[in-house]
Amino acid sequence: MKTRMRFTKTGSVKFIGHLDCMRFFQKALRRAQLDVAYSQGFSPHQLMSFASPLGVGITSDGEYIDIEFHSLPDLSLPDLIHYLNQFMTEELFVTEIQIMPDHFKNSMALLNAADYMIVEKEPGVFPEDWRGRWADFISQPEIRVLKKTKKSEKEMDIRPFILVHAFQMDAFTERTGEEFHEIHCPYQGDSLFLQLTSGSEINIKPELVMDAFYNFCHTEIKPYSYQIHRLQMHFNPTPEKKVLP
Repeated sequence: MKTRMRFTKTGSVKFIGHLDCMRFFQKALRRAQLDVAYSQGFSPHQLMSFASPLGVGITSDGEYIDIEFHSLPDLSLPDLIHYLNQFMTEELFVTEIQIMPDHFKNSMALLNAADYMIVEKEPGVFPEDWRGRWADFISQPEIRVLKKTKKSEKEMDIRPFILVHAFQMDAFTERTGEEFHEIHCPYQGDSLFLQLTSGSEINIKPELVMDAFYNFCHTEIKPYSYQIHRLQMHFNPTPEKKVLP
């Protein structure tokens, strides 16, 4: 039985890396005594994968993990969420569980975009008249940056991959059609909302966009001066999900 779980990661847990987050889930599932499926071979491991691992220091209300089970307890999905969260923490907990079709591969392959909120940790972090400067920045026909990976670096135009931008939550939700009922970001200052292309082929990180914006403003970024909070991920259409009775 294949599942996709949405979870929140915030507070001090934002400082643990991807592998530690995976170990956290592995231990929580063992404590919950759920019938998780394991790989075959000499070193079996739980069958789980993340849609897009979150960078250290970034908080989120829209993380996704795929986990495969042999079976699940005879509970409704809301009750299963409540049961599983007893073995998690107030800073890392599950908010949604979906039962996926048997032929479902993984969320990472279907990911196409992600929504972010970038918020000042204290007033004055963003450049002076930053909204006006952002309008000038985003109106450029091209925004060329040097994108670095573990194996190489290349220059690319990221403008086509900044899909939606707004200064207010209401405007952002109107343009994306997504509603955010509860946001666990620890800061409430001036904010920039972005929807960026994400996925295995093209993955635009908000840090890259902010670096380009600050360079455009000829302003130096103060380290850790703003908080990146991932609100949601978007996936290509998948076959109709199963619903537990």
